[in-house]
Amino acid sequence: MRHPASTAAEVVRGQPPRRPRKHRLAACLAVAVLTSPFAAFAREPAESEDSTSSASALVERGIALRRAGDDLGALELFQQAEQLEPGSTRVKVHLAANYQALGQWEQADKYLTQALQDPNDPYVLRHQATLASAREAVDRHIGLLQLSGSPAGTEVRLNGRPIGTLPLARTVRVAAGIYTLEAHLTGYYPVTRSVALGGGALVRESLELTPLAGATRPAAAGRDTPRAASSQATWLPWVLGGLALGAGAATVGAWAIREQHASRWNDDEQCLGPTRTREQLCGNEIRDGERAQNVMWIAGSATAAFATATVVTLWFQSDSREAPLEALGCGLGIGQLRCAGRF
Repeated sequence: MRHPASTAAEVVRGQPPRRPRKHRLAACLAVAVLTSPFAAFAREPAESEDSTSSASALVERGIALRRAGDDLGALELFQQAEQLEPGSTRVKVHLAANYQALGQWEQADKYLTQALQDPNDPYVLRHQATLASAREAVDRHIGLLQLSGSPAGTEVRLNGRPIGTLPLARTVRVAAGIYTLEAHLTGYYPVTRSVALGGGALVRESLELTPLAGATRPAAAGRDTPRAASSQATWLPWVLGGLALGAGAATVGAWAIREQHASRWNDDEQCLGPTRTREQLCGNEIRDGERAQNVMWIAGSATAAFATATVVTLWFQSDSREAPLEALGCGLGIGQLRCAGRF
């Protein structure tokens, strides 16, 4: 066992001490952070003109934590700095970079937009190229939604979160994904539908509410509106079916590659010699075959999942012709597909 004094001796002799193993994970995380479009801000040196302020000191400590891979700890410090200097462009840029590292794209978009409001800000001019690259990276994860319709005053919600009332002049910017869009106004039938927002893509939706007093058969009108809304998601089975076909093709391809490696592994002429074993001659064949087999199993599982999701979605849509379905929302997660509806 190495005596603690030996580390000090290495420093005296000019040799750098070995980094403890418990810090290696933090170092790896720091490398991942520094490869993002905001990498320059994680390596940013101290600014002398602000070095005496408390906010600047918090920013410097936050930068150090981000270098060590502690983005959550850094976020708390940047938030404290914002409270001290709410108008600081530098603080807003670091908040945007921190939220981007945490995958919170809406917050990253919010602070980056605020930081870029003044293109002549000295901090923006000094980091113009990096901020432009960061703007492009964030925009790829933000979906754009434009809403029109009537009557005025209709409350609009996205996944239950209020986003405004009609007429809504601004473009709504949210993280890319599948959302449930709802429109409500007293005295009118509500409208509910699913919308898919892709990163960097613009989606336009028109919301027209029907007054309750104008419906001759309220019960029938109540059923027709959700059916019209649910028709907005008729593309979903096609998308899921296409994904199932793609995953199935990947499964077949991986199986064929596995069989090729297995055939070469079993070929005595290639993989068996008088002085060398099969593992020595063709060890790469068994390794490559195992990789192809892993891909085959993963792709096969994805094929089954997407095919099941396609059948379930088709069943929901066919069933909605007889029973009104107010909302159907489906979203892809890690290794799963979730669908939820309200009747």
